[in-house]
Amino acid sequence: WNLGEENTNSDAQRKAFASFIRDLDPYDHPVVVHTYPGQYDAVYNDLLGYADFEGPSLQIGGDSTHAETLTWVERSAAAGRPWVVCLDEIGPANTGVMPDADDAMHDSVRKLHLWGNLMAGGAGVEWYFGYSYANDDLDCEDWRSRDAMWEQTRVALDFFAQYLPFEQMRSRDELSSDGFVLALAGSVYALYLPDGGSPELDLSEAPDTSFQVRWYNPRDGGALQTGSVGEVNGGAAVN
Repeated sequence: WNLGEENTNSDAQRKAFASFIRDLDPYDHPVVVHTYPGQYDAVYNDLLGYADFEGPSLQIGGDSTHAETLTWVERSAAAGRPWVVCLDEIGPANTGVMPDADDAMHDSVRKLHLWGNLMAGGAGVEWYFGYSYANDDLDCEDWRSRDAMWEQTRVALDFFAQYLPFEQMRSRDELSSDGFVLALAGSVYALYLPDGGSPELDLSEAPDTSFQVRWYNPRDGGALQTGSVGEVNGGAAVN
């Protein structure tokens, strides 16, 4: 249940709405609320720890999806009630996710928003279609217009479901010189590189442990691949 698109109610009203829905809904679906970009603190801070509220429905105007997702994952955990942190609208509003005909690869959407949310411990995304393009958010009649984006979303979900104990993992970006890191300390480390490169990963917390190194294609999916380095030892930073 979403309490409101670009919500402008008071904190007291939002809490009353959430509790009213919780009392009515026999299935305990999550209750969230959507905001304008830049109003996250004003809307979400007072809802931290509230028993009948499950998280933010983020609208992101720029490239801050990873940082903003991580902010509310961490703040809600610190408040004693971890939230489900979803992304449901990316900007600018006239663009959003463009049709495949206009943006065949969807590189920035995939890198900054899809993997940006998931690698911060987020719960996933809902794709918004900008009003300057065909089949926009107000009049879409052809969901196949973004078929490539649905496919890349499936590829990301396949990776998390097949290869990671993601429900036990936490964001650990500080362990890498580049990219996003999701880790189960001493056991599994996932490193996403938006622009490629050859970063170091700090495995100092896992001495006397060897790790297999495998690669995944975030555009096409498929099986894990072995590169030029097949295994590394913990206890230090490794390339």
